[in-house]
Amino acid sequence: MRRCRTRTAWILAAALLPLLAAPLRAVQEEPEVRVIVDNPRPASDDIVRLTYSFTGPGVGGSLRAPAELPLKNLVVVGGPNTSTQISFMNGQLSRQASLTYFLRPSGPGPAEVGETTFKVGDKDVKAGAYLLEVGTARRSPGPGPGPGPGIAEEDPFGRMPLRGGSRRAGAERSLPAEEPILAFVATPSKDASYVGEEVTITYELVTQAEVQGIEYVEAPQFPGLWAEDLERSDRPQARRDTWEGRPVARFTLLKKAVSGLTPGSVTLPSAKIRIGVRVAMDPFGDPFAMLRPRVLERETRPLTLKILPIPGRPDFKGPVGQFGVSTTVDRRSIPAGEAVTLKVRLAGSGNLRTATEMPQLSIPGVKVYPPTSRTLPPRGAAKGGASAEWDFVVVPADPGKLVIPSVSFEVFDTVEKKLVVKHSEPITLTVEAAAPQPVAPAGTAAAAAPAAGNGSEASTTLPGVPPTPTPFPSAGDLARTTVQVPLWALIGGPVLLLAAGGAAWALFRRRAHALGPAGALLLAEPGETKERAVARIERAIREHLARRTGVSETAPVSTLLDELADRGVAPALREEIRQLLSQADFLRFAPQLGDYTAEISRLRERTRTVLGRVRVRKSA
Repeated sequence: MRRCRTRTAWILAAALLPLLAAPLRAVQEEPEVRVIVDNPRPASDDIVRLTYSFTGPGVGGSLRAPAELPLKNLVVVGGPNTSTQISFMNGQLSRQASLTYFLRPSGPGPAEVGETTFKVGDKDVKAGAYLLEVGTARRSPGPGPGPGPGIAEEDPFGRMPLRGGSRRAGAERSLPAEEPILAFVATPSKDASYVGEEVTITYELVTQAEVQGIEYVEAPQFPGLWAEDLERSDRPQARRDTWEGRPVARFTLLKKAVSGLTPGSVTLPSAKIRIGVRVAMDPFGDPFAMLRPRVLERETRPLTLKILPIPGRPDFKGPVGQFGVSTTVDRRSIPAGEAVTLKVRLAGSGNLRTATEMPQLSIPGVKVYPPTSRTLPPRGAAKGGASAEWDFVVVPADPGKLVIPSVSFEVFDTVEKKLVVKHSEPITLTVEAAAPQPVAPAGTAAAAAPAAGNGSEASTTLPGVPPTPTPFPSAGDLARTTVQVPLWALIGGPVLLLAAGGAAWALFRRRAHALGPAGALLLAEPGETKERAVARIERAIREHLARRTGVSETAPVSTLLDELADRGVAPALREEIRQLLSQADFLRFAPQLGDYTAEISRLRERTRTVLGRVRVRKSA
């Protein structure tokens, strides 16, 4: 009997457990309510449909409406009609309930549905207020007396038969069934632009319906234009707006920056998307409409952009927009013969991709190496303006004051609509006399020579402490007591080692002498920056190639390689030189987020190896 009661208790507990868990899940989330008005700008003789939509746990049978709505310039002529929807998706049960009222304006002017409190279970849920603007009547009143208030409340739309089977004359009117707004629009920031001037095209979904999904049927196309994404989101965020006087939600699907390549007119074809939406429930139509999402297609209108030529310079290939030029150097004082890096920066708003020409810099009596460059266009919401940078390596030969002249760019200003020249400020450097190379004193070298050639050890005697003699066995004793090694091998081994060391030292000296001044540039300086180390390596490459082959020190890389080919440098060696210059360019602009000491050391060693193989092929 006891076992039977225990089993009954367990069965009862198992049956009650889901019932106890349901209220616990229900309190984990708060119900939400939305206020939906089908026509916020009705005429004074229209009927307005007001719907409160509730979602979340606890809605349904426990939903209770207030005794009356707080209305201004509106009266209730029908409702509330109640509907409940239950769905089961991804293993979760959700409920949605709605209360629909039918309101009639009292007259033209402002109207308002005030903040309303509903009971959902034992919780109070507040719905926000909603403002309307009532216009004048669309239709003139018909002849004869109108129906009394009681009739209007019984049949607000004239859909139900009145007493006696008759229908009043005005009862044939019903609420205009307005389709929810659903549009796909493309909006350019301007309809006409100059060649190279950027235009932003925004693709948006404008909707009053609940969107379930979007896919492109025909993606946007930009024939005859340069185009790049500015914004593209997989989960676009809605923002409130109005469309034709009605409240809507706007979703930005794509932002594109485009610019014309040649003068003329460019037509962008329509873009088409497929949209899944849920429509509001019609209490007098299909009550299950919300359970069946509709799939609709919308497309943009074709866009025509007019591309204007640059006034007076149809072939202009420079920057287009508003830009400024600035120059900086890595140091203001340098010894003669040392390198300084000059950074030229062009920054502002507009299009730099048309700027194909590099700035020109020439200083009499000063070596100016061709610049390396990079362009940083803006992207998305974080854009702070486009910029381009060029790094020149400048090597003054004579001490004194050195003035680096201003650098200029020709820019088409889209505000002034004309070509303007932008200048940087000149920079003055102090060039000091080169420091003399340290030379070892002659006395020190002379004193070291006898010590190196003396067979006896040098000893140091401390005052007051007699030296301690250390006996060493002779070579014959050492051979007899240890390993039997021939005396000629014992004597010849050190001689061979000295000979090998001397040969290696001679090879190193010959190699260093062969590199000449380039060898000094490949030695690391104390505390040098990454940019300065790389600039010295590149300078060593160019100076050594010029000395060995006669090529130009300041020629661009492509011209330099062509000159090496004309002088008989093998293709494999030319490729290695190109890789050296490319790696130097990469390290110069590498971000300052790590330690590049090892990379620079490897570049130095590789440079020594490659430059040591540079030979001019003798012509037959």
